[in-house]
Amino acid sequence: MKKSLLFAGFAALALCASAQNPFAYGLKMDGVTAGVVTGTAFTVNYSLNADAESAGINVIKISDMSVAKTVALEGEQLKKGTHAVEITTDGLEADVEYGYMVQTKGAAIDAAKEIFSDFTSGSAHQYWSPYGLACDNNPNSAHFGRVLITECQGNMGGTYFAKASGVGVGLYEYDPQGNPVANQAGTYGYNPFQWTSGTYQSDKSAKSQKFQLKKVRISHDGRIFLGCLNTVNNPIYTVNPDNLGEWTPLFEGTIDADASGLVMANETDVVAGPSAAFDVCGEGESTKIVNLASIYGQSYAYGNYTCYEYPIGASNTWSAPATDEVMPYSLQYTISAQSVSVAYDEDGNGIWYCQYRGAPTDAQPAIKHVTWNATEQEWVEDYSDITTVARGGAIAFNKDYSLLAFPGGNNLLKVYEVSKSEAGAPVLTEKYSVSTSTVRGFNDICFDYANNIYVCDNGKEVMQQIQLPIADPTTQVPCPENQLFTVATPTAVTDINCAKVATKKVIENGQVVIIKGDKKYNVMGAEVK
Repeated sequence: MKKSLLFAGFAALALCASAQNPFAYGLKMDGVTAGVVTGTAFTVNYSLNADAESAGINVIKISDMSVAKTVALEGEQLKKGTHAVEITTDGLEADVEYGYMVQTKGAAIDAAKEIFSDFTSGSAHQYWSPYGLACDNNPNSAHFGRVLITECQGNMGGTYFAKASGVGVGLYEYDPQGNPVANQAGTYGYNPFQWTSGTYQSDKSAKSQKFQLKKVRISHDGRIFLGCLNTVNNPIYTVNPDNLGEWTPLFEGTIDADASGLVMANETDVVAGPSAAFDVCGEGESTKIVNLASIYGQSYAYGNYTCYEYPIGASNTWSAPATDEVMPYSLQYTISAQSVSVAYDEDGNGIWYCQYRGAPTDAQPAIKHVTWNATEQEWVEDYSDITTVARGGAIAFNKDYSLLAFPGGNNLLKVYEVSKSEAGAPVLTEKYSVSTSTVRGFNDICFDYANNIYVCDNGKEVMQQIQLPIADPTTQVPCPENQLFTVATPTAVTDINCAKVATKKVIENGQVVIIKGDKKYNVMGAEVK
């Protein structure tokens, strides 16, 4: 189903301003069997992450993407939470394929808002060392809207969520309303290897400095990837979306016995190194990963970092030696294995780089961008910023790649629109400047489907959500493709004596005969015996 469907206009009851820009998730139909509505109505179930000012459900005729029916949502149906709405089949054609979309509109706001602002001791949104964030923005995913965050180092003190209620080092999940989601044991977080603070399981990790996890990313088709920045564990794991405690090494090979943590295909060929930052783009067979690797894990050593691409496709494993080097991100620029991120452009032919340095220089910049030159078969630098103090080193696009966010300084997040010059180089136009009170640095960023922003900061040990001041916060969520449906053809009438049959024309002996009930008439109205 095309995501570009537009809704017909509708009106609905206004409510108070939302705490977030709202969107619908958890879309599901009842009253449908094998993709067919056999009765006179069906039910659409949906949840809202926040109150909406107005909302509606549009039934879409797939053949021409036209709106066949609109149902406005009102009153309680506009409030944060789970709802069910019955829709009749009146006006829908039989044996025609339909889908549906849920459109929501939030209240316009004049300035950005921090949603989770009460970070008292024991808050459910505090972590000792959060460095990775990701949101599943694929409406076809069974887990559409989920937010994932990594606790990277384990708790060193204080009362934090990861210590009080969770597994410590691990992967944590939130629902679109910002509520932590419990694991199978009824507690929080996933750590299948039972990592703990200061535990390495090997003396070869002496230089990794207690950094088990780092970034988490979700591909366009809902696959989850989890990076590790130490010299003991695999650099990147794939995570089962249906069981967040099931982690499988992406890179196959032997982790080198020295302190480098390199995965080796053999004695001379490197597969991958510990992941300081990575990103994923594409879906299915087009999926690829870029990994900025730090030899010796979390170490501060200029020239210690290599960057390679891996066209993994639909596979969850990779064993070939690294060959697709992304220059100039290898062996230069990076010095902070903690505060650094990379982000693909939408087409996968460009990669952004962000690093936190208090005083950026040409040698250690804040922001860089490279584009693949297919003619010259090389990566070319076409954007550089050595003036921005990108506190935390995060960088991220929203779901449709129309917005790019990275830190603009202490307690400051910048959001840009991205275009291209005539030469094809990126051009950034500032769209939003967000000052924060509870976040100083931004170690990772992700956008949800309605362009609310999640951020995390290892300095303040928090996860925070920011509502952007979007003038028209209207969001359209299409139903999953497996929920397209048809309406059954009405059962043919076989008993002409049925009282529901008003008239019926037939040909008898070459003459037109009109049947009404159990009597027959000619075209002049005379009864035919």
